[in-house]
Amino acid sequence: MHRQPLLRRALVAAASATIALLALAACTTPEPTETDPGAGGTDSAALLAEVYAGTFQAPPTEPVELVEGLSLWHVSCGEASPTCSTPAAATLAAADAVGWDATLCDGKLNPEGWGTCVRQGIAAGVDVISLIGVDCAPIAGPLTEAAEAGIITIGVGAKDCDQTGGEALYSAVTTYLPDTSYDEWWLNVGATQAKWIVGQNDGAAQALQIIFPDPAFGPIMAAGFEEEMAKHEDSSIVATLEITNADFAGGTLVSKFSTALLQNPDINSIVVPIDGWFLAGLAQAIEASGRSDELAVIGVFGSIPTFGLIAEGTGQDATVTWPSEWDGYSVIDTTLRVLAEQEILPTGLGIQVVDAEHNLPAPGTPFSFEPAVDFRAAYLAAWGLE
Repeated sequence: MHRQPLLRRALVAAASATIALLALAACTTPEPTETDPGAGGTDSAALLAEVYAGTFQAPPTEPVELVEGLSLWHVSCGEASPTCSTPAAATLAAADAVGWDATLCDGKLNPEGWGTCVRQGIAAGVDVISLIGVDCAPIAGPLTEAAEAGIITIGVGAKDCDQTGGEALYSAVTTYLPDTSYDEWWLNVGATQAKWIVGQNDGAAQALQIIFPDPAFGPIMAAGFEEEMAKHEDSSIVATLEITNADFAGGTLVSKFSTALLQNPDINSIVVPIDGWFLAGLAQAIEASGRSDELAVIGVFGSIPTFGLIAEGTGQDATVTWPSEWDGYSVIDTTLRVLAEQEILPTGLGIQVVDAEHNLPAPGTPFSFEPAVDFRAAYLAAWGLE
């Protein structure tokens, strides 16, 4: 896989002594005065050091009263994707930790499925309906019905309708970092992808950008990527490709991607907005192209299976990730603060780049920030359980 991008650049541009210096710079975190800028004045080592360091903060520590005996209906955005199924499982685990009766409903990666699940929760007469990564707009009707039924609705990593010109319909939505809006958080995810590929290619990334238009975060993340790429004069976006949930569900994802890969022989980087797509065939398509060793490939979200791809160098080199299980625990915390009429506190969830040499979890284990943050213990303590 894409193990030594700086080496390939240096073979064209410099002698072997310079290669060694660049390789060292890419693997350490020196002071800026100790590194030489790459193409176009880009300091590749500084970019990489930044994205490997991460942006996480601590979970909420302010105590909140634990309310027992509630029923929770969690709508997974789509159990076919680890991006959805992993935090969904954590939501149920967190509910179990506080003694709540929790039910999972599979939203099947489409607005009709999400809305149907919300309505099933209403019919079941539950106390709380939660969703992760599902914006208000496509389920405005069901959310309105839930409010009329007196059900608390929690949106984690979601954009409420008042952020798009309407009225807020979720009972509460989470924010991740203090003084950081939904848009700003996702802009930084896209910018982080750009910094990694630019750093890996010594300031001269030539990218195929895949855009996910369905959720609100997709175009925002794409904009963050584009804004960062524009800062590096020797880097460019060679081509863009839109992939939707319908492509994933309908089986056209791999063929669309493979066509774009074939049509762009000069790229040295690929940015993918959903890691689950690698498992659905993108990683295999990259390997089958025979260009795997020539490409710096980075995704978003991360999961145990995709960390395996990164470790083995088979179709994916890196990801912008965070512990998605953290989102599951934030469902419970946000619900409790709604009931207590307390301020909804930022969850503290930041991002960090994982590649084969940096921040990679042990085989078969989920991601945890380095240095590690025990978000489970922090939440349980805030709820008076530890």
